[in-house]
Amino acid sequence: MAPNAFERRTTEGFAKGEVKLDGIDQYLGQTARLDFKNEFLIATVGEEVVATTPDLISVLDFETGLPITTEGLRYGNRIAVIGLSCNEKWRTEKGIETVGPRYFGYDLDYRPLKGETGA
Repeated sequence: MAPNAFERRTTEGFAKGEVKLDGIDQYLGQTARLDFKNEFLIATVGEEVVATTPDLISVLDFETGLPITTEGLRYGNRIAVIGLSCNEKWRTEKGIETVGPRYFGYDLDYRPLKGETGA
């Protein structure tokens, strides 16, 4: 994937915003979006939400595999976006209440990664 548009602002001590991505190589023609508030919180491919907090959404440099933070992401980066399942304790009702999408202001329920089961 490659970033094509950023909306990033610092408010209330947080880096908030979204980055839109264009697919490259085998993903050419696909688009994705990452929403963040200091950390990547929501991943959408096309119109489908594919990952949400509390699962981890990580952005890695395509060549080195090193992580890229929300502040480090730039136009021209070639990146891979991966989802990592959270510990099952975060998938409880209390865990999702504490760090799920709604806690961060998104009108969205937790969606486990494909092949996973949620709370």
